Amino acid sequence: MFRHGAGGFREAGEHPFQANAQMHLLEAALAWEETSGDAGWGALADELVALALNRFIDPATGALSEFFDDAWRPLAGPAGLIEPGHQFEWAWLLVRWGRARGRPEAETTARRLFAVGRRGFDPTRNVAVDALTDDLAVRDAAARLWPQTEHVKAALALGDTAAALQGANGMAAYLDTPAPGVWRERMRADGGFVKEPSPATSLYHLYLAIRELTRFAGEPC
Repeated sequence: MFRHGAGGFREAGEHPFQANAQMHLLEAALAWEETSGDAGWGALADELVALALNRFIDPATGALSEFFDDAWRPLAGPAGLIEPGHQFEWAWLLVRWGRARGRPEAETTARRLFAVGRRGFDPTRNVAVDALTDDLAVRDAAARLWPQTEHVKAALALGDTAAALQGANGMAAYLDTPAPGVWRERMRADGGFVKEPSPATSLYHLYLAIRELTRFAGEPC
């Protein structure tokens, strides 16, 4: 019931046509393909990458939009949205896919996505902001934890160690808490943190970023 005639899958809720749902499905398909060797998962991954390359990413700017109409045309104006964290996350996935398929052009696209994500990097706070407008101006200067983890992952995958170090230093601020093992979730535009419980949704992002840092460093991080 979630299959969509123009490709990909529709999502339940307010935004039925969104890149985020396809991104997580792509990550799952790549993981199952690596684990099982089932060609069906590889075909699904290929389909979702093609949708991203042909519909989600603007060939002029290299930016990947979040929300679309039912023909996978990006929504513009206030309904349009560019999230730096998702530029990084898609970049990481495209690098994985491209290397598995022997498709170096995917890495070229990933580098453009990474550059768009870096448009939302605030060197004063050392963090990637939550959102840009569709013309790549800052839309929301707050900074959640998960975009910082995706910044690190993408930078390492693309061999940009300077950006990875910036990202790791920014991420460390969220982990500097009175209780080891918990984290800050939301940094305000002024650099302070919102006082709130640590949401479990960020644990997945943290785990993968720390795993990639450990692989790069060759020792526990």
